[in-house]
Amino acid sequence: MKENYISVDCELCPFIDTEACADCLVTFICDREPRSAVVISLEEWRSMKSMTKAGLLPELRNPVVTIERSH
Repeated sequence: MKENYISVDCELCPFIDTEACADCLVTFICDREPRSAVVISLEEWRSMKSMTKAGLLPELRNPVVTIERSH
């Protein structure tokens, strides 16, 4: 079964290495190596968007998001 997923690549973020990088949503919710991409399922993305709308998570500042299908 193919699953859609979202990749957020910190290297493409216009806020990389700025003060905003320290409190980014990606940094906030994910345990990751610095400057590495974060890959989440579309279900997780939808959950995060719902939590953001409810005020439980900060807005994602990086507009560079890629939606892909796994092989």
